[in-house]
Amino acid sequence: MNMHLGKQIKIARITKGITQQDLADKINKTRPLISSIEQTGRVNIYTLKQICQVLDMDFKKVSNSTQIDMLVNKDEDRIEKLTADITNLKRENKMLLELVETQKETIQLLKSRK
Repeated sequence: MNMHLGKQIKIARITKGITQQDLADKINKTRPLISSIEQTGRVNIYTLKQICQVLDMDFKKVSNSTQIDMLVNKDEDRIEKLTADITNLKRENKMLLELVETQKETIQLLKSRK
């Protein structure tokens, strides 16, 4: 029986002398996510690749030797996409507000010329 993926990651991390926070910082994720991965073994393929790179783990060996669904943690990807969408919407909203202010100024200017 293969070792649980989360346990493999935890052992590799501890062996390297890296804390959960250090690992999270190195892959631009959160410490609670690292904790969750170590406890459940659930991780998306992109995050697993990053973890393997930081911990010098063989990605192919890790992903082939475990019985995990690489895409179980799709929520993380959705959150990243939604965060990007929110950022874009905020930028668009700011531009629209600036446009409205410009139009108000134009209307006031035109009214004053009457």
